[in-house]
Amino acid sequence: MCAVLFSIEEISSTIPRKEEYLVHMGVGMQNSLNVLIVIGDFYPEISKLMIAGAVAKLQSYGAASVEHEVITVPGSFEVPAAISFAIMSDRERHDGYIALGCIVKGATNHHNVISSSVSASLGDIAVQHVVPLGFGIITSDSMELALERADPNGKDVGGNAATAVLRMIELYKRFLG
Repeated sequence: MCAVLFSIEEISSTIPRKEEYLVHMGVGMQNSLNVLIVIGDFYPEISKLMIAGAVAKLQSYGAASVEHEVITVPGSFEVPAAISFAIMSDRERHDGYIALGCIVKGATNHHNVISSSVSASLGDIAVQHVVPLGFGIITSDSMELALERADPNGKDVGGNAATAVLRMIELYKRFLG
């Protein structure tokens, strides 16, 4: 029996950081990407922050130019339907989709129903339509926490969703492209 031991430092030094991962995996082999951002605009202040984070991440991507289009819908519940419409109408046009929105807890259980439905629907879309999708739906107990998570200088949920879709586009192209 042979055992090879590596330290955590040795292993982690070989794993690219999030930003390096996209270049490391060879996405740069194509000239441009086209990403559709769909955002539920129920909380406009939060929407602006999330779009800013997502767009900044897409623009800073160095391996290929990334064109994007932003579509607003009334709220997070409508995001999955809008993405489905886009997929069904012109699937070849977008390399990936970013779903953004915010659901804040109110006095009733309504936020749980909406967040569960939206999450399940987005997962179904990604798997059933076999499309790269970045998930950026904030579910929060308060507006203060939601603003912190939306802020590009804070948790940057929009930017994280953009990073996720870029990584998923690479995987899609690697296995299916």
